[in-house]
Amino acid sequence: MASIAIRELRNSPSNLTRSLEQDEYVFITKHGKPIGVAVPLSNDNLRFGLTRATALQAWKQGDLSLGKMAELLETSKAELREILADMNLPVLNEGTEEAMKEAKKLLAS
Repeated sequence: MASIAIRELRNSPSNLTRSLEQDEYVFITKHGKPIGVAVPLSNDNLRFGLTRATALQAWKQGDLSLGKMAELLETSKAELREILADMNLPVLNEGTEEAMKEAKKLLAS
C-alpha cells in the first residue's frame, strides 16, 4: 500500500501515476490522514466494485436517481433500498413526482 500527500501529488503527480501503472492502489493524505484512495482502472477493479462505488457517490450527490442506480447495478429498487437502509443512508433521493410514484408502488404492494 502506498500513500501520497496532497502536496506531493501537486508537485509530482508522476508518483501517483507510477503506482497506478503498477496496479497498486494509493491512499491520498492531507496532514497525514487519508482523505481518498486512487485505484487503477483495471478490468478486475471495474467488474468487482468500482462501478458500485462510483454509482453510490453519484447518487449521494444527487447526480443519479435511485432507479438509474438500480439499473446500473443490475438490481431491483427494492433490493437497493434495503442496501441503502443497511448503510444508514436515506432511501429517498428523488424529486417529488418520482417519490410519489414510489410511495404509490410501496402502498400497492
